[in-house]
Amino acid sequence: MPLFQGQRCAVTGASGSLGRALLHALHRQGAIPVALSSSPGPIRLQDGDQELEIETIAWKVGEEEALRPQLESLQLLVINHGINRMGARDAQSTADSLEVNLSSALRLMELFLQSAQPGDGRELWVNTSEAEVNPAFSPLYEISKRALGQLVSLRRIDAVCTVRRLVLGPFRSALNPYGFMRASGVAAAVLRQAAAGRELIIVSPNPLTWLLMPLTCWGRERYYRWFTQRPGQ
Repeated sequence: MPLFQGQRCAVTGASGSLGRALLHALHRQGAIPVALSSSPGPIRLQDGDQELEIETIAWKVGEEEALRPQLESLQLLVINHGINRMGARDAQSTADSLEVNLSSALRLMELFLQSAQPGDGRELWVNTSEAEVNPAFSPLYEISKRALGQLVSLRRIDAVCTVRRLVLGPFRSALNPYGFMRASGVAAAVLRQAAAGRELIIVSPNPLTWLLMPLTCWGRERYYRWFTQRPGQ
């Protein structure tokens, strides 16, 4: 059976190359794709000779709480939005990177986790990128994505729904014009691995990512379990 057949699945960063590719791949799996976008106007995708107008929900970073009703209707939320202030180290770029890549993603993650119920089959996917363990030649991007990855590891311990981490290599996009992987191929690989049941989804040509990422996730989870308490205890 196709993944998420007939179910509402939303992607943030929907106007970017990977966001659009994920929406297209979900549509082909029989899902009802929903675009969460800060760009004006509806998202349109090309499927062969047919143009698809995707349900688009406008939102802005900092206004995540307003999305609570929409998040409650979703079977899948993919947190995919981000910025990359390459070469910057000034205070404003630092604040912007932490707000968009970390704080906004964390607020959406918490809202979705709060609405999930045991056994409802809902899923949360978070795109942290291989900047978690490898240089991205963009320090602010690395700092924000590594912090997000650590919080994903922490919060998934008590999550009642499936939480999948997307660790993606250099695909071509506005954030990374030097990427050499195609976003459509990355999106297809993500869905294949999700269908196979993988919670750590890696799409990268870098063998170090495949080696370091599982070890990093395993070590973090052990550390967090040893030195934190279950909520309510």
